[in-house]
Amino acid sequence: MKRLRWLPLLAATLLQAGSWHPEGYIRERLEVFDGLNKKAYGDASIDAKGRKVGKSDDTMLLQRILAGGRYETGDVDYALILYDARVWNASIPRDAFVKNPGTGEAYVMDPYREYLELFDASVTFRHLFGKSLRLKIGRQDISMGDHRIVGPGTWGNSIGHLWDAARFIYDFRGGWVNLWYGQTRVKDPDRWSLLQKHLFEGVVAYGHVGSVGQGALEPFALYKHTLRPKLFKGEKKYSYLGYAGVRWYAKNWHGFNWDTTYAREFGASGGKSVRAYGYVLKGGYRFDTLPLRPNLVAGRVYASGDDNSDDGTMKTFSTPFGSTDGGHYGRMDIMKWANLRDNQINLHLHLTQRMKMKLSYHDFALAEARDSWRYYGYRNRGGRSDRDLGKESDVQLFWDPSERLHFTCIYAHFHAGAFVRHNVADNDANRLFLQAKYQF
Repeated sequence: MKRLRWLPLLAATLLQAGSWHPEGYIRERLEVFDGLNKKAYGDASIDAKGRKVGKSDDTMLLQRILAGGRYETGDVDYALILYDARVWNASIPRDAFVKNPGTGEAYVMDPYREYLELFDASVTFRHLFGKSLRLKIGRQDISMGDHRIVGPGTWGNSIGHLWDAARFIYDFRGGWVNLWYGQTRVKDPDRWSLLQKHLFEGVVAYGHVGSVGQGALEPFALYKHTLRPKLFKGEKKYSYLGYAGVRWYAKNWHGFNWDTTYAREFGASGGKSVRAYGYVLKGGYRFDTLPLRPNLVAGRVYASGDDNSDDGTMKTFSTPFGSTDGGHYGRMDIMKWANLRDNQINLHLHLTQRMKMKLSYHDFALAEARDSWRYYGYRNRGGRSDRDLGKESDVQLFWDPSERLHFTCIYAHFHAGAFVRHNVADNDANRLFLQAKYQF
């Protein structure tokens, strides 16, 4: 009976008066591809292994619905939110997204489909040892900073990194610290994620300390371990990686704005030691006295590559738990923060109070010619040493006619460079997104 003494306390906690907050949205998006798809670049749709995968001119309808709510009591909060992601008219089959196919280590990472999956199923204890410490346990979406280091990746149809984790959040004057251990799931539309082995486990510490000009310093340290191996000639390859670095940004310091990140990667991967790094340098100025309040921002994004795959060191930087889709590396969504050099310029315009536009230009190149184009896996052939991936131009329009309704229109054009034309396919490519999102 002594073991049951905690039951009244638990019942009192669950029955504590609180408030229910429904949460959700429906998002419909039309995507038009011209000259590429998710698995292959080029009009012929030939992937890095020489296989034809899908079509290069898909016109797809993607839908994501998220629905549920949070019950907040002041001391203990509960969340249960589900989401469902579907696609129509996609030429790439589900089987193309199977990793380690035909083996006992096979798993699925489908970017388009997830049927009735958990988005948030968590309990938050708000006041541990005082008012400043919280503990959140369960399935959760964890987003830090600009999502480059830690972020779920929500632009894609199926959501990227969602965690099953225990996370401490400590708030103090001028900032906060998050510390957690957890595992991220695979994305298999036919299997419930809680009933299968996860993809990564990690320990993360991420802080935020207020700085000048509506900005902050954000130091971070991470450990990342693959729970599912990569198979190479039948041999299992695991990664044990550490990351350390800092982000420093300011949104408005006398009109100037900047965003910088440096990350160092170390550890072991596939039997090799890892020594890699990545950085972001972006700076701009907002002309608040001019019409449309233009904010002109120039920058460079870099991630190291491997100049010698035969030695005992892996020098290719890999993103820790950050998003790779969306606005970080061009709206074509064909680049990763790995073996990459991206010189870019961006112009932000406020057309009206509820309508904004962003114009971007990217000059993409490989950091190391002997390494691959990491998004697709293509390499230089026949002894070539081309680095120039290509130039990308993006036009993005965002219109929010109300607090609940949001429209997005994005057009992106990729002008193929020497590496693409000599080693992959001799064509340019285009991509169009038309999206409507209603929040409820």
